[in-house]
Amino acid sequence: MEPTTIVTDISKKQTGAAIKYVKASASKQNELTFSSLCKLVTSSTCAYEDVAEKIEDKAYEECGKGKLDRVIKKLHQIAEFFSCFDNKNEEIIRDLADVYILMGQIYQYSGHFQDSVNMFTKAIIVDDQYSVPYHSCAISYLKLGLNASAIKSIEQEIILSPGNYYSYLLLADLYKGEKMFEKEEDTLKRLLERDPENIQGLHRLIVYYEKHKPGVDIQLLRRHLLKSQCKFNRSEAVIRVYHLCCDKRYQDALEFITEWHKNAPEVSIVHLVKAYLYGEMKQFTKKRFELALFKEKNNGSEESILARLSEFGNIFGETAAKRLAQRLILSVPFSFSSASYSI
Repeated sequence: MEPTTIVTDISKKQTGAAIKYVKASASKQNELTFSSLCKLVTSSTCAYEDVAEKIEDKAYEECGKGKLDRVIKKLHQIAEFFSCFDNKNEEIIRDLADVYILMGQIYQYSGHFQDSVNMFTKAIIVDDQYSVPYHSCAISYLKLGLNASAIKSIEQEIILSPGNYYSYLLLADLYKGEKMFEKEEDTLKRLLERDPENIQGLHRLIVYYEKHKPGVDIQLLRRHLLKSQCKFNRSEAVIRVYHLCCDKRYQDALEFITEWHKNAPEVSIVHLVKAYLYGEMKQFTKKRFELALFKEKNNGSEESILARLSEFGNIFGETAAKRLAQRLILSVPFSFSSASYSI
């Protein structure tokens, strides 16, 4: 029989008194139901942080079976359990906030966005110095079409957690959508002050200047971007190719993306990029070959093809994307969407 481990630090998290509890092993947790895992917390058998991951996994599993109401009810019981303590220390406050966040994420996952906002708001009331619920709340606001509220949430998140670079990009996109161009520029500059090598930030600031301040010399920014030696992800690799193309360095761009593709052969957008490059280099047979490979990589799925075309167009522009779309002979006309943030 597995030995029982007696742990007493849960008392410090809850009441300050010594409460002994049994810390369930990972193997035992895997065997427990969602209700049993929740009971471990509400009976003071386990600290929430010790079973939080398993509770989350089981909660989504139960929701997938159509048991949303039951999941929320059980999570509410945990929240009520933490709420009962008069003298909550920082750990208990954070645990309570995390439970509300999980409920919000469950509602978000299930498409109940206003309910999710309500839960994230509760998390913020419990711990207004915790950045996570602000970001999650912003996503639900975007789903509800409440962009102004989303902007306020992201702004507060950045104040609390200025190192989350994705949030700067999201905020810049939101300002752009609301035609608040000076704030878009300021946000991108703040991002680059913290992370001068941020490829997305450099690219978006260059594009911003090209459109709104054509008198600004962008060559220094572009050279800085092209000199970067970072490990490029997919979007960053495509961005680098775009800026090489802006300098008419098509062969350099082709060599770079071909080398990058060796480590990520499954990435189909590379074939779109290479098709574009071969078109600019007047090598039309190779262009057709790359487009054929692109369709093959996407199994002929027009939904997948259109998604990659939009991704390509967000960097290379609507005109370039539409020209490639015409060559792909789609039964559904390609409609470009310039929204670059993902929710």
